[in-house]
Amino acid sequence: MNMTRHRWNQPLKLILATLVATSIWSAAGAPQHASAASSDVQQLTQNRAKQDILAKWLQYRPMDMVKAGYTSEDGIYNTDAIYKQAPQLIAPYSPGKLKPQYIEDGINAANFVRYLAGVPDDLVADSSLEQQQQTGALLNAVNKQLSHHPVQPADMSQSQFDLGYKATSSSNLFLGSNTFYDNVLGYMSDSDASNIDRVGHRRWIINPTMKKTMFGMVYADMSYGYPVPFATMSAFNSERNPSEVSYDYVAWPSAGYFPQEVFSPNDAWSVSLNTSRYDKSHTNDIRVELVRERDERKWSFNASDTDREGKFFNVDTGGYGGIPYSIIFRPDGIEEFAEDDTFSVSITGVYGRDGQAQEIHFQTTMFEMLPHFTANAPIKLHVGETIQLRLESGTQTSDNLFVSSNSSIVSIDAQGRITGIRKGEAYVSVDRYIGDPKSKIVTLRVSGNGDEKVSTWAQGAYLKAKGNGLIPMDFDLNYQRPISRITFTGMAVRMLEIVMKQDIVENQVLHNDINSTPFRDVSDWAVNWANKNGIISGTSATTFSPDATITREQAAKLLLNVYDKALNMKKGAGSSVNATSGGIATATPFADDNLISPWAKNVVYEAVRLNLLQGTDSTHFDPHGKLTHEQTYVILERVFELIEG
Repeated sequence: MNMTRHRWNQPLKLILATLVATSIWSAAGAPQHASAASSDVQQLTQNRAKQDILAKWLQYRPMDMVKAGYTSEDGIYNTDAIYKQAPQLIAPYSPGKLKPQYIEDGINAANFVRYLAGVPDDLVADSSLEQQQQTGALLNAVNKQLSHHPVQPADMSQSQFDLGYKATSSSNLFLGSNTFYDNVLGYMSDSDASNIDRVGHRRWIINPTMKKTMFGMVYADMSYGYPVPFATMSAFNSERNPSEVSYDYVAWPSAGYFPQEVFSPNDAWSVSLNTSRYDKSHTNDIRVELVRERDERKWSFNASDTDREGKFFNVDTGGYGGIPYSIIFRPDGIEEFAEDDTFSVSITGVYGRDGQAQEIHFQTTMFEMLPHFTANAPIKLHVGETIQLRLESGTQTSDNLFVSSNSSIVSIDAQGRITGIRKGEAYVSVDRYIGDPKSKIVTLRVSGNGDEKVSTWAQGAYLKAKGNGLIPMDFDLNYQRPISRITFTGMAVRMLEIVMKQDIVENQVLHNDINSTPFRDVSDWAVNWANKNGIISGTSATTFSPDATITREQAAKLLLNVYDKALNMKKGAGSSVNATSGGIATATPFADDNLISPWAKNVVYEAVRLNLLQGTDSTHFDPHGKLTHEQTYVILERVFELIEG
């Protein structure tokens, strides 16, 4: 049995072939059918709600590969299981036959992206092309090369080669992904340097007149040490009556709400114009302006933007996807989308068929469709310990699929509660169909019940903090021992990253903002960021004293700094902890008030008022006591809950 290992938390390596348009659709040449009710692309995309998109996702989402028997719990693909009849890659060659369920997964993917684009989402599998598409995949697999124009193997019959060549020369091709669903999403990205100027694979899939397609897949043993799939998707179908679809343009991403999971910040935007309404011979004046509404950042595009790895613009009038007029542009400098991130698109310099100048304007709002874990680093579990993993709220709030890679080590129930069963390592995932795999997967390491335990008083907050991702495995130790300045800083910065839903330290490293440090005794990006952003200072101008401990009154000041920074980052400049109400009022001074340093009195009582920190009992604060690891867990969990509400 051939098995291909693919870890869900590792990126796929994708190779897209360039599809050359060998036919150009026109209304006059299209087959005629009885007219169906016309759908209006612009009306459909601009008027739908998030829940409409979610409903389609639930209709078309990928099959559960584990339940279907194609993948084991730990992500190992059974490459034989997808076939009713296995291919043969030596003479006499045989293309084999895929199981209908596997093909249907690709049809569902195509229909989902077509729905998002606003074109009819009723594609069906074209059974008449089944052997052709399999033979095309076979031909490339035998040659071990992805090509629209493959050479004929010396021992392959002419008739078989001709059939395979017919498939490769009229299909989208893919190498390296195990499912047709992944293939379709890869085609829709289409933004590598060799494809971005025309995004042809994308345009074929969202061709308004397409009604049928078919897929093929054959694995070949390559030099990687495991079988690699060669795949085909027939592209040239145009059997739909053009009168069934009314549109000014077909855009990707479309106007209105659009799920972030199927569009990367590095993907190119495309707007394909209806050539019965727009003149594709008059393109020299076209300009595009893209504005991100939350900060009014603006990108202006024209023919000078030719960086295929960065900011890019092109107008393609080739016959891809039945619409031989597409405006393509990609902004630079977008690392990730915020929730409900709205972009305004303005296109000028286009002309109607009557010669009159026209403009196109629409807005696209990127939203998170699927939930994801807040935890994004390995977590330690003790045998028998149960924690509730926190989910960031995507539009989908029910019917989530939770999976453990090894349920004999870590179990997970339908609500996302995980329990350590025995020693070992496993990972759990939620709706790990599409989108960023890092946010869908949490690695768990289960340890035995040793002598080191969190104190009873801290247990509840400790478990919550772990479920929220605030206590990665490296910080989950030495519970009653004093915490060091560098460890406290690392945990505080991690909490802020979870609150902000972004890798704030990594982003500033990439921009060279925190790569220098004033400290001679530490080299740590989190420390550099926290120092630069007013959370913690050095013990002198040139020293940080990373291993020094923190007193409780010092912790009060640090917590206020963390809280204030969180509010400023979350709500915008000008927010202040002093302007924030809530928490526990402290009218009576602590009995050991006289021990609190004069500089710390106000910050101690403010931290207590906000419930960031409490006394060691009802009457004492112990200002010079050392802050421990478990105390840090509790207070950072309080800050997190105050910010998140």
